[in-house]
Amino acid sequence: MKPYEAELGQGNFIREEQIDQLEVGQTPKQVLFLLGTPLLTGEARETRWNYPLKDEQSGYEILSIQFENGLVSNITRQ
Repeated sequence: MKPYEAELGQGNFIREEQIDQLEVGQTPKQVLFLLGTPLLTGEARETRWNYPLKDEQSGYEILSIQFENGLVSNITRQ
């Protein structure tokens, strides 16, 4: 017999409408307001934020937001 373990979802639930509001030129504060704190930043916290996304059909994707001079310079999904 095994004790009950609750499933713990981690991260932010990001809706497509939130992603649609992202634009090149936004500040980090605007991105935080739209998406919340990034789960993955790596060593270059000031230049790149990654948000894992779960898609029912394709599995997992990564939403990557790159910053240059304190503004969003590129938004990609992988």
